[in-house]
Amino acid sequence: MATNYTNTLDGLLMLNDANMADIYPNQVLDDAPVVRAAYAMPASQGGTLHKYLRRYTAAGSGFRVIGTGVTNAAEVFEDVSLSCAYLDASFERDVAAVSGYKGGIAGYMQKETLRSLRSGFANLERAIFTNVASGFSGLLQFNDYAITGGTQVVDAGGSGGKSVWLLRWAEDGVAIVAGNEGRIDMQWDDDNPTIVQVAASGGVRSGYRATLGGWFGLQVGSTYDAVRICNLDATSDDLLTDDLLAEGISKFAATRGPNMIVMNRVAQMELRQSRTATNPTGAPAPFPTEAFGVPIVVTDILGIAESAVNTSTTPTTTSTTA
Repeated sequence: MATNYTNTLDGLLMLNDANMADIYPNQVLDDAPVVRAAYAMPASQGGTLHKYLRRYTAAGSGFRVIGTGVTNAAEVFEDVSLSCAYLDASFERDVAAVSGYKGGIAGYMQKETLRSLRSGFANLERAIFTNVASGFSGLLQFNDYAITGGTQVVDAGGSGGKSVWLLRWAEDGVAIVAGNEGRIDMQWDDDNPTIVQVAASGGVRSGYRATLGGWFGLQVGSTYDAVRICNLDATSDDLLTDDLLAEGISKFAATRGPNMIVMNRVAQMELRQSRTATNPTGAPAPFPTEAFGVPIVVTDILGIAESAVNTSTTPTTTSTTA
């Protein structure tokens, strides 16, 4: 798990407005525990463009006898140019509500800014594990994790339900990419606030508007930097167990194993129950915080009603290997 402050969004985020001086980066990540702990880096090309090599197969090598030859296959990789997507946390609030706040207009808008940014980063976390974000390519854009025939999928055997993810967050692994050096721009002036007209029931009303947002993307350094355990449908033989987690860990390279396991509360409960059932003392197991030395991060972003994952799943991905 990322422990270096400068290699997390806490360390990268810059709230680029004097009116947000009392909002600290760690506050806006309260509802995004995965994003808070994830490895993060600025876009490699500056601005909103990030380039990296996504590796599939290592280059070949081998011993040979003098006078004989050897066939060394070339490394297989994808030269990825990742354009960050815009995370828009802009908002508008009715002037009547704002003006009636005891802390004044500036106090109200700062409070709403914090809430909007928290919502925005929760949506960033959601986009990492789903295909719903406009312009943002998450993990399911790769066949490796989207279909049961993918090399990095462990099928629990159920019919949909939920997934658990094992990830290797690292500079050359999975990483959140922050465009514009992690800057969140805000357009709001306490002394000269922006007022807009908004269509409302019965006519129009006035509202104060703050424009804020930033640019983000997701790097997946190689096929072997993530594993998905899917089709955990909560039936008796399709529950999360340490055996499934061990199978997932086995799909990583020996020297580049996972450093985070991501699950929701239901999966954490199932894992706890499986450990209680195998406890020789019969005492209830505590809620798991790790498995095989890998920390568990619990998030509400992962749902319990996924569609069944099967070989007919067709993610939208464009990939060219070299």
